[in-house]
Amino acid sequence: MSYLDDKITTEQFIKNRGAVKTQKIARSSLNLFDLFTKATFNGKEGEKVVLDIKKEIEKDGNHNRLFILTNKFIQWLLEPHADIKVKTNNHDVSIGKHTASSVKTIISHIRAYYEEFGQIEYPERKYRRMVKMPKIVSVEPYALTKEEIKQLCEVSTTHRKVLYMILKDTALRIQEALLIKKDDFDFNSTPVSLNIPPNHDKTNSTNQTRYITSETREFLELYLKSSEVKEYLFIPRLEHLHQQVQNEERIFDIARRKLGFTKRYEHNNRHKIVIHSLRAFCGTVLADKYGEEFAHGYIGHSKYLGQYIRNKKKYPEMFKRIENEFMLYKTVEVIDETEKVMGLQQDVKQLQSIMTQLMEQKDISTQLQLEIQKLKE
Repeated sequence: MSYLDDKITTEQFIKNRGAVKTQKIARSSLNLFDLFTKATFNGKEGEKVVLDIKKEIEKDGNHNRLFILTNKFIQWLLEPHADIKVKTNNHDVSIGKHTASSVKTIISHIRAYYEEFGQIEYPERKYRRMVKMPKIVSVEPYALTKEEIKQLCEVSTTHRKVLYMILKDTALRIQEALLIKKDDFDFNSTPVSLNIPPNHDKTNSTNQTRYITSETREFLELYLKSSEVKEYLFIPRLEHLHQQVQNEERIFDIARRKLGFTKRYEHNNRHKIVIHSLRAFCGTVLADKYGEEFAHGYIGHSKYLGQYIRNKKKYPEMFKRIENEFMLYKTVEVIDETEKVMGLQQDVKQLQSIMTQLMEQKDISTQLQLEIQKLKE
């Protein structure tokens, strides 16, 4: 029964990663590992190196060589390699220095590769002690402003303007937004709600309902009337999804450069303003008003949502209260529940004052009537 001893291939390992995007990251990580082993061990491929190490570990039980290999790979990733070229988008580029967060992601896939493809078991505590991961620099992310969002909308096509406005209201990821259908909106609710099918949400969170402002509703309705929208609002067919995500990122980059929004973070050289910044804008607005835990829960971070699940019926009212914070072109009159109560209390006081005055007038009138009656007698 030799089939019981069958090992998975590298290709099977990649397909086992799940989502297409995760598979791409795993493939890219293994390609980098291949380039590293070939450059370090006289052209040996990563597969061969891992299997060779497995054999040696089976002989003497010494896992240190695996940890040393991983540390060497980490150092290799943290350095630029101008002499090594890889093909990207139909042109060759050299391998640059990777950020600490990128290294962490790559190494996580390589660790899984050791275990699943190489079938190498090692003590977890020793791995953590021996493998030296680079420290991730914590930096306050740039907060996108309403004026910057407005400028991005102004230099964009009509349908992309609608897309950006939905993104900043709902905090959807770009891939999730591209899967929106017309029927996902409930135009009979106030504010208009957007229901996200569970399989369209990256994290399968329990909060599948988001809301859009009255302003975004107007632009959306105009777009639906003037365009021949088929099944999906922003993509022609589902099979074009992953290509369209890349297209949206490229088009956003064109708009960014046109507006001069080209500043980058010093620690990783990434742009401060990216398409994901629209999601962060929504989270920031909600956090400023209702706290970070509520904001995380609303935008779909499931681990934060449990404590707020009982308040989901209040979401429409809570969104309406801060609608102006999301508006780019107009404002609406928003009366807070507290203000309503205070207004009612003031009205009651005024009524009580009027009633008191009327009672006093009545008393005076009654007294006059009595005096007149006495005079007649």
